[in-house]
Amino acid sequence: MTPQAIMTHHARSFAPAARLLHRRDRLRVARLYAVCRTVDDIADEIGGLVGQAQLQALLDDLNKPDPQDSIAVEALDLFKGQQLGLAAFRELVCTVAADTDTTCIADSAALDIYCMGVAGTVGVMICALFDVDEAYLENATDLGRAMQLTNICRDVAEDARRGRRYLPFTLCPHSPGDIAAEDPQAIAAAEAAMACLLNEADELYRSGRSAFEALPWRLRLAVASAAAMYEGIGTQLRERKFQPLAGRAFVPIKRKVYLAAGAVLAELFRKRKTEDGSGHAHA
Repeated sequence: MTPQAIMTHHARSFAPAARLLHRRDRLRVARLYAVCRTVDDIADEIGGLVGQAQLQALLDDLNKPDPQDSIAVEALDLFKGQQLGLAAFRELVCTVAADTDTTCIADSAALDIYCMGVAGTVGVMICALFDVDEAYLENATDLGRAMQLTNICRDVAEDARRGRRYLPFTLCPHSPGDIAAEDPQAIAAAEAAMACLLNEADELYRSGRSAFEALPWRLRLAVASAAAMYEGIGTQLRERKFQPLAGRAFVPIKRKVYLAAGAVLAELFRKRKTEDGSGHAHA
């Protein structure tokens, strides 16, 4: 599959938003998504010691002047001259390599490290690809972490069936097996933990959104649209009272269009307001 086909198939929120980008930029984002997705698939579909060994080999190859691994070759080409982006990709691979088997997150600090490693790094990589001022990196990582927290809350049941619990033990002191087996106490704790994490995600979305004006205009619209659709997943979870075993929450297409359009209009309004405030004429 081509990078764009991979993104279209898997990234159901960002792929539609990416259509707002120029073709060249859309291809760069698709290439980034494809390499990150491939790393994730090694952990999820191969997993265990074999998957971990493959990811460690990739990590080693990323440090060689003449790598042989196709993912390493693609990442080095994508981040040519962008050491910040390449370092973030290495961190993502390192974090995913430690997550190829059963997982039970201990506390909020451990969850934050995990979210930064698998998603905050993506914000850094996007900033590197588009030469965004490094002063806004924290906001970019906040947005990535917010999306990952949303993913975690959406996938509680699926993860539990695979022996994984990303809800911190301090918030949900039950095993993945207890959640999968519908133990009433485990379900109640999972629901409370999901509510807590989604509230945290709300703050991180706000932080990420506050820096949208630092992004190139089309990227700004694309990221704003994707963030709005991701937040919509949290809304769906809240509307059904969390219920981790009620099936994966998803945002219907019409709702996605509404959320994306609202995000675009909000950014247009912010841009117009900024131009009015600075005395600039409208284009």
